[in-house]
Amino acid sequence: MTYPLQGLTREGDALELTCEAIGKPQPVMVTWVRVDDEMPQHAVLSGPNLFINNLNKTDNGTYRCEASNIVGKAHSDYMLYVYDPPTTIPPPTTTTTTTTTTTTILTIITDTTATTEPAVHDSRAGEEGSIRAVDHAVIGGVVAVVVFAMLCLLIILGRYFARHKGTYFTHEAKGADDAADADTAIINAEGGQNNSEEKKEYFI
Repeated sequence: MTYPLQGLTREGDALELTCEAIGKPQPVMVTWVRVDDEMPQHAVLSGPNLFINNLNKTDNGTYRCEASNIVGKAHSDYMLYVYDPPTTIPPPTTTTTTTTTTTTILTIITDTTATTEPAVHDSRAGEEGSIRAVDHAVIGGVVAVVVFAMLCLLIILGRYFARHKGTYFTHEAKGADDAADADTAIINAEGGQNNSEEKKEYFI
């Protein structure tokens, strides 16, 4: 399966699918069918080619290419999903946008049986890649904001604790000064008491 360069199928586009069957002997019949519904009325079938002009959401579904020879059958599926037209209207042109997809079906021949390699291809592959790229960009932005906020918080907390630490040491120094004054007062008081006792003994 070769996907179109633009990656997406949108309303108003044209889709062309080409089924190439390979086998021994060469498949003699190659047809397109719609698995989950009838083929759209505006679809054009021409041998291995399927052409759908002016796509719309009613064309969503699974389209199957079937090939057969005298040994057996093989098939390959293409899941079509039509997206909304772009929000910005491009300038009018004289050409029509065509989405072209080539599907290759392999029929391998053995002596008694045919081995097939069915594949399922999804037109949404391009859209899923775009969504993943956007998601990664959003996640990266959120992580950067969170890291920046944590750094700011750490700086603020560091300054806060630094201020309180300085205040603690100031109070501790003040307490030491007060303690020295109290000791001096006690010593003075004891000295005064001894002096009074000495005077009392002198008079006796």
